Amino acid sequence: MKRTIIFVLAMVCLLLSGCKADKLQVKDVWARPGLAGENSAIYLVIDNPGQADKLLSASTEAAEVAQLHLSKMTGEGMMTMEEQMSIEAPAGGKVELKPGGLHIMLIGLKNDLKPGDSLPVILKFEKAGEIALTATVKEP
Repeated sequence: MKRTIIFVLAMVCLLLSGCKADKLQVKDVWARPGLAGENSAIYLVIDNPGQADKLLSASTEAAEVAQLHLSKMTGEGMMTMEEQMSIEAPAGGKVELKPGGLHIMLIGLKNDLKPGDSLPVILKFEKAGEIALTATVKEP
């Protein structure tokens, strides 16, 4: 009887820890400083040990608009930015939103963003749903 209870408890623990291990996580969330009325960006790492997912959108009260963007170099050596409809979070992988690549563009800051400030951000994923985070403002 005792062995059965221990076995059942061990299986429950394994199942619970396995579920948590498959959960999409967002880490290292930070934003560039910026002045009111201008633009800034948020960067982060999406760690996705589970099934493939997509980041569909981002929102924050700190800016008029938050868009998913990709910065890339053209053949002529010019840096351009393209709005993205979504950002893939591959199964069992990571995606990094970083300067010079994928990022969340903050358009029309409502207030100055100074190093040390923080701002709330909500990310909306296709499968994981909404994830509320806090981005810390820091120099790149």
